[in-house]
Amino acid sequence: MSTKSFAALMARLAATPEGQAAHVAVAYLAQVSARMQAQGISNVELARRMGTSPAYITRLFHGSANLSVQTMVKLAQAVGATLQLELAEEIGSLPFEVRKPTPETVAAIVESREMAAARYGSAKELFDALDQKTGKGKTHASAKKV
Repeated sequence: MSTKSFAALMARLAATPEGQAAHVAVAYLAQVSARMQAQGISNVELARRMGTSPAYITRLFHGSANLSVQTMVKLAQAVGATLQLELAEEIGSLPFEVRKPTPETVAAIVESREMAAARYGSAKELFDALDQKTGKGKTHASAKKV
């Protein structure tokens, strides 16, 4: 897949509520992951602090569990932080505020993209897998056309 087609795919996804939600979830989990790494917190320890199972933590970070606001608050508390939500004015064509990410966030996002790239050979395979996990075959149909 070329860089241009991937950029086009990401731009189309960013324009959808599902794409925006995925962006927020990935950015949030990248921040949690960066704090975990900085503090030396394992998934098992995070689960203990949240009062849940390590398997649930794995499902959260793989995107197969629902990331509710309550779960986001618990994750934040488990890594010694608080959750802050705010509305932002639309900037250009992006319906969410774009902030300069921290180096830790960038590293976590790059690592998650590399893991996805190693696991899936193309964007179509990735979206097919997402459709299977969510049971929503049409959720990513427009993205598959890239």
